[in-house]
This record gives sequence, structure tokens and C-alpha cells, in this order.
Amino acid sequence: MAAETNESIDIQISTLPWDQVAVDAFVCPTNSEGVMSQFPASKLRDLAGREVEDLVKEHTPLAIGAAFVTPAGKMKARFLIHVPNTDKPGGRVQVEDVLRATAAVLVACRVKGFSTIAVPLMGAFDSGIPAEEAARAIHSELKAYRGERPLKAYLMAKDADDVEVFELAMEGSIP
Repeated sequence: MAAETNESIDIQISTLPWDQVAVDAFVCPTNSEGVMSQFPASKLRDLAGREVEDLVKEHTPLAIGAAFVTPAGKMKARFLIHVPNTDKPGGRVQVEDVLRATAAVLVACRVKGFSTIAVPLMGAFDSGIPAEEAARAIHSELKAYRGERPLKAYLMAKDADDVEVFELAMEGSIP
């Protein structure tokens, strides 16, 4: 699988089960209301424990481009970084929303001192954008990272299709 490294960030694709990824934080794409009813947030809620959703809801509404950090519950990741990329559950997602959400992840990493993160494909579901555009947006924001401490980012692929779109984004082959 593809990997990309510069002095600030090491980006790799991972197909590990999400609850088995030992990172500082796992990114949880969500909505401004903090309702974790849509994939991938629903999967992360089920893996971490339902109480995670209550922690987020106490601090809503969350703006697109903001991030909220909670413990990751039963997962091997230590924390979840909740980043809204739509206003409401199942709401429409734009490429700009994925870019802003990914930028918010990087800010949270700097503030919290995280050095390893797991990032699932976000914004590419029912009312979202094409997976290729989402992967390109996530990759371009991560690649632009220039923090004081190096960051290792795992692009979390749930299946062969995700692996392919992440690889194409990393190779710059997506039209």
C-alpha cells in the first residue's frame, strides 16, 4: 500500500479493524448536532461506547471547521476527534467541508500534542461527495501539515475501494 513521508508528516493507508488501531486519536466525522447516526460516526460510537455521543452533544452545536476531543472508550485509540462536516445528520457535504474538517483535526493535534492519528474517509456517503474527491481533500490537507512535531496519519480504509481512492489521492492520479 502507498505511503508518503516528508519532514512533518508520514501518511500511510491502513486496513486494520478500527477498534484495534493504537493511535493518539481517531477522527470521527460527524455533524454540528453531534448525532452519531451516520457512518462512520455510528461505527465509532458502537466501538467506543454510546456515552461518547452524549459527551459531544453536551457541547453542540459544533461549527463546521471546529473539533471536539473525547476519550475513545473501548477502542485502542486514546481519543476521538469529532469534526463536523455537515450541519445535520445525513446532511449534504461539500469538498470545502471535508477540507475544513481535516484542517480542524490538524489544529486539534497541535493543541493536544497528538503525534499519531487515524482518519477514515469522510464526506463520501449517502448525501456526500464522490469518494475520490473526499480522499483528495483529506490527503491534500494532511500533506500540507507543517507542525512543530512530526505527525503520523493512517488513512483508514474499510475495504478495497477505500484503499484504491486513498492510493489514487496519494499518487495524484485522481482527475
